[in-house]
Amino acid sequence: MTALPDHIDVAAYVLGVLDEDEVDAFENHLAQCRKCALDLKDFAVLPDLLDEADQAGLLRGTAGERPDGRSVRAMLDSVSIDRGRKRRNYALAAAAVAVLLMGGTAAATVKLTSGTTSTVAQTAPNTGTPPKQSNVANNETDVFQELSRSDPKTGLSAKIHARPEAWGTSIEFEVEGAKGPGRCDLVALTRDGGTMPVTSWLVGAPALNGDKPAVELNGGVGMRWNEIAAFVVKDASGATLLHMPT
Repeated sequence: MTALPDHIDVAAYVLGVLDEDEVDAFENHLAQCRKCALDLKDFAVLPDLLDEADQAGLLRGTAGERPDGRSVRAMLDSVSIDRGRKRRNYALAAAAVAVLLMGGTAAATVKLTSGTTSTVAQTAPNTGTPPKQSNVANNETDVFQELSRSDPKTGLSAKIHARPEAWGTSIEFEVEGAKGPGRCDLVALTRDGGTMPVTSWLVGAPALNGDKPAVELNGGVGMRWNEIAAFVVKDASGATLLHMPT
């Protein structure tokens, strides 16, 4: 028998159109191929979907005659009866194989509805733990972040709570010690040398007792935390009052 090409016989296996030798060859390949096992999970529902379409008349609705005069509708009826049980049996085995390969189970035996027993997969137990990839490598948003910095020269201190959002990063900002009256700005410095405004506020004249009350603000930037090199508080003249590296 000619060996079957790898990775392309998943649908044929689930639909039950392979002969017994081809089924054996494919199952031997399946026991060692994670790609086919994952594909099998998706294809396992295909037989039932085809049956639903067949019962609704979607397959026979436009079926005509073959050039040799045989009725396509009659052929569909014959195939439906002859292959129905076989398709479901292979779909059951396919789903079991997919679960085994994904879960690392040592072995399993599936009893088909025909009454025969078929061992569908055998894999070695997965005793190792794969290394955990970083959020960036997995294309996931960053985790919740916090910063706290102060500058004794300017008397300014601030806290930042950053949360990942679908649109970027939301910022909760608490600052105290700014001298007024005037305006202050919080900007984010990007790792490629750019700047992005986060928020700004007005600083009133100091109280008679010299207190400089804390100010709480909310803002956001259209980038991820790992793209931010630092946050900087500046006064209206552009002078840096506080530098907060990430």
